[in-house]
Formats: sequence, structure tokens, C-alpha cells
Amino acid sequence: MIDLDDTYDRLAHPWTHERLADHYQTAREEARRLADGSELARPIPQLATAVSPSATVSTAIHMLHALPKDTDGDLPGQLLEIAHRNLADALQRCHHALELDGADRGYTVDEWLPLVYDITGPLLESARLDREPPTVVQATRDAISWLSRAMSELDGGSEEAASSLAETLARLLALWIFAEGALGNCETG
Repeated sequence: MIDLDDTYDRLAHPWTHERLADHYQTAREEARRLADGSELARPIPQLATAVSPSATVSTAIHMLHALPKDTDGDLPGQLLEIAHRNLADALQRCHHALELDGADRGYTVDEWLPLVYDITGPLLESARLDREPPTVVQATRDAISWLSRAMSELDGGSEEAASSLAETLARLLALWIFAEGALGNCETG
């Protein structure tokens, strides 16, 4: 069983860039550990590989929020494991797409990470389960929306692509932190 109320309460506090950076690096390390070797050399194809894991995350997070509060068994934990693994994967794929775009346009990922953290912190601080849809569910929708926008902007050669990638990464990071906390708060029955 998972206590979503408690998980959301644990998110709703001020977040420092340092703490967010630690979570970001942990997610990337997890992704590298699970890597299937599918990093590509161009930003658009690389970013396209993040669509499937992002959609899987969305489904898992939606299902987790739709379960009755008293759901026992392994299902909540399984959904969290699926989300956790796919979040690491999607975050790493988007990170690599930002690296590739930066190499083409003359910027680095490190220049964009403060913006990622500036977006992620307030998103987590304002996390609410009693909102419709709950904050984390909305973040999954927003992550996919920003991912689609980033692909379109990359395809059109827009200078805004890096900003959209940062927006995507921010939502993926917030979701990673949610899944990490929820896994630690999940009891199987």
C-alpha cells in the first residue's frame, strides 16, 4: 500500500539547487546503469527515444493515482518501479538531447541546469494531492507536452528548443523525486 498523502506532504517544502542536483545526478546514474546503448548522435532522434518511457511514466502515475487508497498487494510498488525506471531513462535521453543540441549551438547543459532546478523546486513545493488533477499527474501531462514542443522546436531550428528541453527535464526531475519518495513510502501487502 502507498500513502500518497504522506508522499505529497514530503514533497511540499523548499528545495535547494544542491539537493535537486543530487537527485538529478542520481537519476542519471540509474539511467546509465540500466542503459540499453541507444544514445543517438543527433538531438531530434535522441529526443524521440524519450517518448516511449515518458508515456509509460504517464500511464503508471495515472494508474497509481486511480487506485483505491486501501489497495494492498504489489501493484502500487510495481507501478512505482515502472515509473522510477522509465523516469531515469527519459531524463537521461532528454539530457543527452540537450547536450547534442548544445554542441550544435554552442551552449552546455550546465548552463541550463539552474533553470531546470528553478522550475522543479516550486513545482515540488506546491505539490498537492487534493488538486484536480493532482500535481504529479499534471506534471506527467506537462512533461509530455514540453517533450513534444521541444521536438517540434528542434525540428524547426528554433532557439527556444533548449528552453523547452529544460522545461521537460524539470518535470521529469520532479516526477523522479516523487517516485523515489513514494518507493521509500510504499509497503507491499
